Amino acid sequence: MPDMMESGVVVGILAAILTRFVPVRRNPPRPMPLWGTVLTGFVVAFAGPPVLDRLPEFWRAIPFLPEITEGMVFLAVFVAFFVYVLFRRKDPPRRAPLWVVAVISVGAAFAVPPLIYQLTGAYSMIALRNDVNRCTRGMQGEEQPNTVTNLCSFPIVVGLCASDEQNPKPCRQSVTLASGEVARLDPGDARLSFAPGNRDGLTVVACHPPNRPSRMLAQTGRRHRGVCLPAL
Repeated sequence: MPDMMESGVVVGILAAILTRFVPVRRNPPRPMPLWGTVLTGFVVAFAGPPVLDRLPEFWRAIPFLPEITEGMVFLAVFVAFFVYVLFRRKDPPRRAPLWVVAVISVGAAFAVPPLIYQLTGAYSMIALRNDVNRCTRGMQGEEQPNTVTNLCSFPIVVGLCASDEQNPKPCRQSVTLASGEVARLDPGDARLSFAPGNRDGLTVVACHPPNRPSRMLAQTGRRHRGVCLPAL
């Protein structure tokens, strides 16, 4: 049996819940049998996360498709659930049509992130792009890093953010690296990374171009973490 990824349990539970809203018979409407729900959740728990990890790469390879973040997907699913389940009427049809649910949820996914940016002046968690820190060698875990290598087969943008640079400002020290390319960054006298005992520390993050490296406070407020801002 293959190993289950960390997010497998959550994905499997969500898939099992969704099957309860998908009728397998129309007259009269009936949900999927309980054994089918359990089987679906079990299969999706193992197969879902690896597929979801690969989907962004396939999606990004098609140039005319807009970039979609995990936060946008979560928002779309939440809005779809809210509209489909809570907007009920006493007379048939009892729920909003599926095309209405799809239009509202997709519209919310694309409209809410820029709206939050206009209101707050910073990019929300929904708008942040996935980092590609796994592609770097030579920066993470070093006190005074000065070289970085791109280990992946695609270009990346590596940023070295100082203490006064954070969302929505991109790192001033940013460099685009082709596959296998090595670049030098100047940390000066600063050390990785920002923390209560190292208030002037640096933060390193790698992003897919044209997304921009930056950083923001973690949820605890005691350290910074690297983030990838959307392209201009």
